Amino acid sequence: MATRSAHMKRVNTQRSAEVAAMIDFLSDLDNGTGGDYDGFYSFGIESSVQLRGQINSYRAGKIAKLLGKNLNKNHLKKFIKKDCYNYSMTAKDVVDFVNSNLEGFMKYWDFSKSVYVGSIK
Repeated sequence: MATRSAHMKRVNTQRSAEVAAMIDFLSDLDNGTGGDYDGFYSFGIESSVQLRGQINSYRAGKIAKLLGKNLNKNHLKKFIKKDCYNYSMTAKDVVDFVNSNLEGFMKYWDFSKSVYVGSIK
């Protein structure tokens, strides 16, 4: 029974690290910072700065799902914006942008995830 408990602890720790990586990834998109290590450009994602301020909780959930990660509403609270907030892009525009750069986003997501999960001891 001790080995199952240890295994589940490791799985849960890895899951938590992946969620933290996704939240940071989405925050980078919303802030327009371009991520670390030469930004999104090194992963083939062009003009990601147009997503600055365009990520809300719904859009963040959609992006995460496109990248294969489901986040619960608690994790997405960080991206809630005021009702009067004006977006320059529709939710469909944001999803289309991610889909058109999906290969680069997947590379960046894999890189981010490996950094977080790799730091688990």
